[in-house]
Amino acid sequence: METSRPAPPGYGHGSRHLVHRPQCFGPQTPDSPDDRSQEFVLTGELPTSHPLFNDGHDRFHDLQAAMAMVRQVSGGIGQAHFGVAADRVPIFYRFGLEMDEVSAWRRHAGPGTLTTTMRVRPDKVISGVPRALEFDARLEIDGVAAGTGSANLLFLAPMAHRSHREHSRHTVLATAGQQHPGHDDTTDTTSRSPGPAPADVGRASAANVLLRPPVTVNGQRLSAAVLAPDTWRAGAVRPDRVTSSALLLEVLRQTALLTAHRLHGLDPRHCAPVAMHTHFRGHAEPDLPLRCVAVAQSVRQDALGRPLVAMTLALTQAGRAVTEAAVSVVEDL
Repeated sequence: METSRPAPPGYGHGSRHLVHRPQCFGPQTPDSPDDRSQEFVLTGELPTSHPLFNDGHDRFHDLQAAMAMVRQVSGGIGQAHFGVAADRVPIFYRFGLEMDEVSAWRRHAGPGTLTTTMRVRPDKVISGVPRALEFDARLEIDGVAAGTGSANLLFLAPMAHRSHREHSRHTVLATAGQQHPGHDDTTDTTSRSPGPAPADVGRASAANVLLRPPVTVNGQRLSAAVLAPDTWRAGAVRPDRVTSSALLLEVLRQTALLTAHRLHGLDPRHCAPVAMHTHFRGHAEPDLPLRCVAVAQSVRQDALGRPLVAMTLALTQAGRAVTEAAVSVVEDL
């Protein structure tokens, strides 16, 4: 029997609904696979007044809005349906999303309804309780197939999470302290260019531009300095002093659009990331600057003849990787 409950709303979202479709399992035999996956359907309106996701040319729904919806229900799924303790700290360490067709993400009248069908599989099971969950998802917008997604979620004990955060911060601050006062590891002098305008990164408000000078280009490589998260608009840094993963994804998105624009001349007003696969490797300390580096491939055409640029990106802080990603950007005129 299906069970359903309202899902927590997000900024600028209407109501959401999460439906659980229980899976029935027969007796287990020594040769049968231990598949305890469950299926959920999350339905909700895409945002219309979000200060970040709706800041721009308003041509496409923001890919990150779909990611945010999954993030907001994931911890509750673990607690309610897989027996994860309420004090466990949920941490996404991988996230991937691919558009089936860009046209499904074009904005039309009304907010657009996103339906995400998720198959959730327990992983790292100890005494019947998973320490991690794997998500595979199918997305539809207003009934039209819009893409597929995947995610890996880890649940850490509070003490383990606190210890990891303290060790990470100590290491980063020690490394940053070894640098010369005023040293900035983003000062590559090759093809120096000014910091991006909002339109160059697909936004309208200068307050939402997270990249700053220097921006440097060397062949197929673009490097941009990133403002310290403490200086970003409210919501970037959580009360526990952890930088929001949503804002780290925004840095990757802005760098990808800027790279496609400056290296290959694509128009950010008509561009969208059609694939984004991220690996969160560490914490971004809120009071230190970051750097994002993109290495792009040559521009090619997708199946419909549209310009497409694939690239790899690395977001670093004090010389260590915080997030790595593979992103593809398409220009949809």
